[in-house]
Amino acid sequence: MTTTDLTKKLAERLEISQRESRDLLRLMCDTIARSLTHKETVILRGFGSFGTRTRAPKKFYNPAAKSHMLLPPKEVVFFRPSQRLKDSLAQRSEES
Repeated sequence: MTTTDLTKKLAERLEISQRESRDLLRLMCDTIARSLTHKETVILRGFGSFGTRTRAPKKFYNPAAKSHMLLPPKEVVFFRPSQRLKDSLAQRSEES
């Protein structure tokens, strides 16, 4: 599903214009991104939670330089689905 598809569905469900729907979706995404940038966890009950974690430094071999190098620690975003979402997906796969 694309942003455009999501915008259309949101507009239909809320009975608002697609422009208002697009603005609402952008605001929501910007708010989530800003919260994650400040290392805050975003919890959407019944859907899941977004957060950040620091990936440990990794050692790798660079064949061009013929030496081992170290990738620095990296901040990554994760999503953890809620139990309700997991159960919903499991139920759908059982029905298929």
